[in-house]
Amino acid sequence: MTKIEIIDDQHLLKLAAQHSVEGRSELAGTISNLFDESAGSLSDRERILMFDILRSIIHDVEMSVRRKLSEMLAGFPDAPQDLIRTLANDEIEIAYPILNKSVVLRDADLIEVIRNRTLEHQLAIATRESVSEEVSDALVSTGDKGVIKELLSNPKSRISNATMEYLAEESRRVDTFQEPVVHHTDLAPELAQRMFIWVSASLRDHILTRFNFDATTIDVLLLDAATAEMELVEAHAKEKSKSSLLAQELKNEGLLN
Repeated sequence: MTKIEIIDDQHLLKLAAQHSVEGRSELAGTISNLFDESAGSLSDRERILMFDILRSIIHDVEMSVRRKLSEMLAGFPDAPQDLIRTLANDEIEIAYPILNKSVVLRDADLIEVIRNRTLEHQLAIATRESVSEEVSDALVSTGDKGVIKELLSNPKSRISNATMEYLAEESRRVDTFQEPVVHHTDLAPELAQRMFIWVSASLRDHILTRFNFDATTIDVLLLDAATAEMELVEAHAKEKSKSSLLAQELKNEGLLN
């Protein structure tokens, strides 16, 4: 069968009228193959027709076919938005290429997926080629450390000042946030100075190299870091002393064996 015969309007519409899963899956596979083999030579009318058919049958085709369609449509900037949204909300095996690559999805679409789908869907969005501040806020609001770390590690993610301030402060207790926060392009110098107190020596070196602070600022940062470390040592010593005192009291009262 030739390309002209396959893309005949009536022929495709006749296939689309089949209501069985097998028939519709076969049709979707045929359209997918046509896009693979003839994408550059398809007319606008042919593309619109095939998009319309896919839109009408997408809910009734097998998972393997939907996965193939998702991988193909993820690279189409002119794919119908409602079709792309449907695939984005599908099982993660199908949704991943769309969530990770499709430029058709708007921020509102991505935020809806973040709020209503799985952790795997959130991770796919966190690694997109481009992540806006609004989408980053939604990802951070999930509270999942793995999702947040993936977002911070994505050099193309944009993070607002308020959210970056929150993440910088969170890095006090979540060590895995420290390195990606310090390396992120949206980290402001004043936040880097604040983090200098609690990050590792290697990250302190990176902060000093990256932000090129003046000598006075560097002296203040080093002094603050040394003071914070001394205070931490003293706090640990006091806690140990309290524990020892309590143990001695329990021993004296015969409550410690």
